[in-house]
Amino acid sequence: MLSISDIKEKQMILLNNLEGGYHLCISQGNIIIKNKDSDETLTKITRHKAMALMIIGYCTLTNVLIEFCQKYGIALILLNSRLRPILFISSFGEANYLLRQKQYAIGDNQALNFAKHFIEQKANNSITLLKGIRKKDDELRQMIEILADYQRQIGQTKRLDELMGIEGNIAKSYFKYHFGQLKHTSWQGRKPRLKIDPVNVVLDMGYTLLFNYIEINLRLFGFDVYKGMLHQLWYKRKSLVCDLVEPFRCIVDKQVLTSFNLGQFKTEHFNKIKMQYQLKPEHQRTYNAILMQTIIAHKVPIFVYIRDFYRAYMKYADKDMVFDELVLMLPSFDMQANGEDV
Repeated sequence: MLSISDIKEKQMILLNNLEGGYHLCISQGNIIIKNKDSDETLTKITRHKAMALMIIGYCTLTNVLIEFCQKYGIALILLNSRLRPILFISSFGEANYLLRQKQYAIGDNQALNFAKHFIEQKANNSITLLKGIRKKDDELRQMIEILADYQRQIGQTKRLDELMGIEGNIAKSYFKYHFGQLKHTSWQGRKPRLKIDPVNVVLDMGYTLLFNYIEINLRLFGFDVYKGMLHQLWYKRKSLVCDLVEPFRCIVDKQVLTSFNLGQFKTEHFNKIKMQYQLKPEHQRTYNAILMQTIIAHKVPIFVYIRDFYRAYMKYADKDMVFDELVLMLPSFDMQANGEDV
């Protein structure tokens, strides 16, 4: 099984080949990245240090490279320009049939307990970010107390629709006060995919990058990403990825607020076409780079969370436990505990 030393000591090689300027080859047990035009060697990675090879953009793969990655347990991942995985090859993940058996056999009560945990983690990080607001008025202090009360109710819920109602109430209030701190633009409410303002457009971008990064980590362990617990089965929806994104949305939220207030992201960078805002092509790379960097900065806590979730799932998914018992066995992700200046 993957360990924390893999993520700390081994490399996730991320090659941006959108412009097609790189060439990959294998030489003496090393992955060689060369300049396609000059054939100059740019970097060399030994097979002992490579955990995953992620290529953004289009490239030509040979059977030599594929066989090399399979032989030495290196995950091979191809991503399109929006970081959506279009090819994923991992010998460990594909072989882990015991995990998938547990996913398909999990009972409704235990699935609800896992779903509660995801929302409890999301609520905790939402409250953490609101507590970090320096100038708090009485209204905000009262709202933090209300959100904390909602958080305490999560463990007592008996139905999934009741849990989703609590999550919706928390999210609505959290967005209002968190993005109420915007200095150069106004907050009109969270409207996914409608592109009603630049902030919502960038949130959609950030959540998409986060979604794809979480999917990569889940598939490294062998999860069936379509079988969720909070988000139910739906054709072509990767419900488990939707579940695991919830505790980490705060990473994107904080960066989007910071970048708009610092002037890295601006309304002038967008065109308004038919009542929808669209990011100008010349700014897309900069925005994606900023958002991806903040996600990669949390790669260790994200990996540790998913690794510990995997361990807990293998051990407790087929047991009938009360939420208070299970939550002690599950991992946590806390913005403050992971070095965030909130």
